[in-house]
Amino acid sequence: MTRNQSPSPLEKAMRELSPERASGDFTGRVLDELDSREPSQLGGIAPRWAVVLATLAAVSLGLGFWLRSYPTSESTPSETNTQLLLRQEYESLQSEVDKLRSLAAQPPPVLYLGGDSRVDLVLDLGQSGLDPTKLDIRSTATGNRRSDPEGPQIQ
Repeated sequence: MTRNQSPSPLEKAMRELSPERASGDFTGRVLDELDSREPSQLGGIAPRWAVVLATLAAVSLGLGFWLRSYPTSESTPSETNTQLLLRQEYESLQSEVDKLRSLAAQPPPVLYLGGDSRVDLVLDLGQSGLDPTKLDIRSTATGNRRSDPEGPQIQ
C-alpha cells in the first residue's frame, strides 16, 4: 500500500486479527518434528525427478540447436546459386583491382613543372616524344606541386 491508497481488504483483515504469541518451545517442537520424519516424507521423489527431467530437456535442446548450426554436406540449389554469384562477383572485383594496380604502376602521362596562381606548367610526355619509363620522375616530399616551395610571390 502506498501513501495515497486505502488499505486493501486483506490488509484490513490482517490488522483486525489479534496478535498471537508463539509458545517458548514452538521452535524446538517444529525442529523435532522435522528431525523425526523420514527423508522420503520431506519432499518425496517427485522433485528430484523433476530436476533430472528439466536438466535432460535443457541438454537435449542445446544439443539439438548446436547440431543444426553445422551445415550439412548437401547444398541446396539456392545455396549453390548464391555461392556461384559470390564467386563471380569476387572474380570481377579482383580483375578491376588488377587493372587499377597496373594503371598505378605506369608512369604519369604528364609531368607537372610548376606554376603560380595564374599559370601551371605541365609537360605532356606523350606529345614530347620522351619515353616516360626512362625519366627519373620524383614527387616532392611535401606533396606540394609547385616548383617554388614557398608558393607564388605577391607583388
